[in-house]
Amino acid sequence: MQPREFFIEDRLEKYRTNSFCNLGESGLSNYTLGEILDQLSISPSELSKIPLDDSPNQGSEELRNEIAKLYGQEVSSSNVLVTTGTSEALYIYFHLLLKKNDQVSLLWPAFQALYEIPMMLGARIHKVESGFADLFEKSNRLAIINHPHNPSGTNLLDSDWELIESFCKNNNSLEFLFDEHYRFLDFAADMTRSGALLCANCSATGSITKCFGVVGLKIGWLIAREDLIQKARSFKDYLTHTVNPISEFLACKILQNRQTIIAPIKERIQDNIHYFQSKLSSLKSIEHFLAPDSGLVSFPKLKGGILSEEYADRLYENTGVFVLPGINFETDGYIRIGFGEVTERFREGINRWVAWESK
Repeated sequence: MQPREFFIEDRLEKYRTNSFCNLGESGLSNYTLGEILDQLSISPSELSKIPLDDSPNQGSEELRNEIAKLYGQEVSSSNVLVTTGTSEALYIYFHLLLKKNDQVSLLWPAFQALYEIPMMLGARIHKVESGFADLFEKSNRLAIINHPHNPSGTNLLDSDWELIESFCKNNNSLEFLFDEHYRFLDFAADMTRSGALLCANCSATGSITKCFGVVGLKIGWLIAREDLIQKARSFKDYLTHTVNPISEFLACKILQNRQTIIAPIKERIQDNIHYFQSKLSSLKSIEHFLAPDSGLVSFPKLKGGILSEEYADRLYENTGVFVLPGINFETDGYIRIGFGEVTERFREGINRWVAWESK
């Protein structure tokens, strides 16, 4: 069985490079190499000394150590596999865990890769739209917990964590995958809490790319028990084999300086969210908006009868503002907005949006 087209990526390819104000992306607007080198106080001559050898297949020890530090004492470098973005980590993990007719539960709507690859493998998808406990049905093989959530921007509550911990301790046959791409963008803490190795059957994926504006580095990772990591490393040999040593070097430096780099990024995102909220009453087509408490995306509900793709098309044609229609998440009547755009362009884009809605 083949996966269907990737609805989100199809539209991103069409519009993101030509839009005046890109609110369709799920990551921070990306820095140039020079801007990153300046932030890290790295000279170009230092980059010139990096050998262009294959990196170790599991990832360099230095980078894996830095990643392990993000998770506390229960995670060591042997629990880390460095991958080409989280997409590769997810692809490998699903192939190792799932077989035909396995049931996979996940919060809905969801990022397509979280259910499309399981469907390709013959798994049955259980969409959980309300009732968090429904993720943990006895018939499940795997429960996927995406937090902070894409596309809604919501994070797990303390009561959610209590429920998760209870199920983890009492379900030896159920696997748990925590997809945690936005861990670094918690507005109330250093990072959101992680489910990595909460129990032996708990795995997690993560990345720096969207949070730090370095999508082109394509660095992600999988955190899991050692035997699963070794199987995943072997599977990776048939895919990308290794990651780019320049990307590994920069990713390692970013993690070593992450708190300094992420502080102004959080401020920018929150400033954009607050500006959007200040103009919300003038956006008559939006019925309900929930500001993200972590991450940088939200999923506003459109007023009844408004088709998301038609609305997104007309918004782009009239203002140059690009948003993703909810139909790309197989949930019409919503749009996904990203708050990672450069502040000045974001404000001008929102002003154009307001002016168009006011006509």
